[in-house]
Amino acid sequence: MSEAQPSRKRGGHAYGRRNQQMSNTAEESDLCLYTGHALGRFSAHSMRYDSHQACVRCVAAAREGRMSLDIDRLMKKNRIKALKFWSQVDIGSPDECWNWQGSINKRTSQPQFAWRRHGISSSTQHHPQRVAMWFSWGDLGFTGVKTTCGNKYCCNPFHLIPQKIGVFVDDDTYLDSFELAIQIQTLKQSVSEYMIEEAMKEAQKMQDAEEVAARNELGISQDASYLNKFEAVMVDMLEGKHITQSDPGFDLLRGLIDNESDDNPTKDY
Repeated sequence: MSEAQPSRKRGGHAYGRRNQQMSNTAEESDLCLYTGHALGRFSAHSMRYDSHQACVRCVAAAREGRMSLDIDRLMKKNRIKALKFWSQVDIGSPDECWNWQGSINKRTSQPQFAWRRHGISSSTQHHPQRVAMWFSWGDLGFTGVKTTCGNKYCCNPFHLIPQKIGVFVDDDTYLDSFELAIQIQTLKQSVSEYMIEEAMKEAQKMQDAEEVAARNELGISQDASYLNKFEAVMVDMLEGKHITQSDPGFDLLRGLIDNESDDNPTKDY
């Protein structure tokens, strides 16, 4: 059998190489999603297989069947992205389909998740099954992924099989694993807390917007006293929400006025 050769071709869509045989040569590339996979303690790079940009350590773990749903194994900057993704998935038991409940492309009717991964792919939209693979089997780049259930909306990692890397899958062991059962329950709890926090943030934004609108209305009201108008303006300015601090149109107008003043300087008589 001939040795697999690395693919140096960078043009075209990255996922076009997902059906190629994975290379056995690696190169220094972007940092892996998971902790402990950097080249060094302070390094911002990981070793990835040249052909698929898959993390070498994640590939080794996947080949041994080491799949995990532990959010804490991810780098801190990736945990929020993972929680955002899993919050759009109907997480069930290991033997059920976890259907995607997020965005669906209206033109192709394909599910999609927005994520710009510089160095891994030029695409900003990824199939949820591939993202689910990244957050369970490992950062396997643009490795192909197939389901055992045939459901294109299923994001259950137990139904996902990364292609071309020789993943070992033992369904009985996964279903009976107490550790994975705990990880699923912990993931559900973390997602619930994330959704509550996001809902509270949205409610706070709406409340702040209503308060700002009320103060702006007070500022232009003819019935309000000067003291009330002054207080409303000062509160907005102290909180950084006044129109002069946030309105880009006002900034543009102020810039034009400043330029005009520079062109026509005032004279002191």
